[in-house]
Parts: sequence; structure tokens; C-alpha cells
Amino acid sequence: MVSGPSPTPASDAIDGRRRRIPKGEVQRQGILDGFEKLLGEMPALDISVKDITEAAGIKRPNFYFYFESKDDVLGELVGRAWDAWVQTIGSYHRRAGEPHSDYFDRLFGQSYAAWVEHDQVMVAGVQATGYDDKVRARWTELVTGLNRHLSEQMGRDAEAGLISPLSDDHGAIVERLTDMIVMAFYKDRSLKPAEAESARMLASVKAIWLGSWGVADVR
Repeated sequence: MVSGPSPTPASDAIDGRRRRIPKGEVQRQGILDGFEKLLGEMPALDISVKDITEAAGIKRPNFYFYFESKDDVLGELVGRAWDAWVQTIGSYHRRAGEPHSDYFDRLFGQSYAAWVEHDQVMVAGVQATGYDDKVRARWTELVTGLNRHLSEQMGRDAEAGLISPLSDDHGAIVERLTDMIVMAFYKDRSLKPAEAESARMLASVKAIWLGSWGVADVR
């Protein structure tokens, strides 16, 4: 988090050298960091632009140079958390020879880990889909892309005779499964139960997912 102007130029390392980080880049990141920190102290709806600028150590006009509203900040934080997850899993496609059980663990086990790491952002993001058009559009874009890839993978696996999905409408099955998983993660990260309860949640979601895909061996 940026607490105020730095007396020395900000920089980071690239191949052993130092790179001067533009002031604008520092301020923009400070806004994102400040907002995420505030999410640990109060609900997103209660956070004001004034709260964010004070947390970031910048003046109010500077905020509007980078973002139109606080929900724009939340939308970017959600997108960054999602992008970090996608980079971790590597691909939405099932890898050659990858068992469906392992496929689920790679996709949604690592997704859950991303929710744990960014739980305040993800919980606030789901909540904001109910009242902010831009956050809802961003979330819908991300989930739609995921569903499309999963539906295509289900189609390939079904055509190859590897699975027997509960319905020929692969898109509908995938959408409902994704909705279920998001809500399960949302509830888990909102309540933050004991680790054993979270493990039970993941195990049950996995069983439902594998059963819906029609995987022969769901062990």
C-alpha cells in the first residue's frame, strides 16, 4: 500500500538492473492495494472514495484520473485475481491422459486456493454483481469464457466416449455446475469455517461435478 509520496524514485529489479517506476503506476497500484486493505475492515458498499484515497495516500482528483468509481477498482481487482488463477492452472482444457478427477482438482482446487488468497475481493465481487453493472459485466465475461471452454471440453470427451454427461445440453450443465461452485466458494469464504468443513465442501462439489459429467470412475 502507498502511504504517501516517496522521497526517492520508486524502482524494481529487471535482470539485475533498476527500473524507475512511473509515479502514475505507483499511485494506481496504491489505489488497488488501499481498496483491498479496506475490504478487510468494512463491506465494499461502505467504502467511500475518500476512504480509498486516504488509504492510498493520494488526493481525490488523482483517484478519478485512474478510475471512474470505486466499483471500477473492485472490477479490476476481481479481474486480476481471476487472471492469477488462470495463469496458475495453465489451461482450461483437459490435458492428454489427465484423469477427470485430476482435471477437476487442477481447475477448481486451484480456483479455491485463489479464492482463499483473495477472499475479500472475490466475496465483494460476487456481491457487487447484484448492484453494479460494470462489475456484473466483468464477472459475466470471465464466467462465460470459463463455461465455453468447459462445455467444449465436455463435448470432446463425450464424443470420444470418455464420459456420459447427464444431458446432451452440455452448455446448460456446465453453467449450472459453475453457478453451484461459485456459490459454494462464496459461502465458504464469507463464513470461513474450519478447514475440515471447507474440505468437505470441496469433496462434495467434486463428486457432483464428476457425476454430472458422467465420469465412469469417480473415485
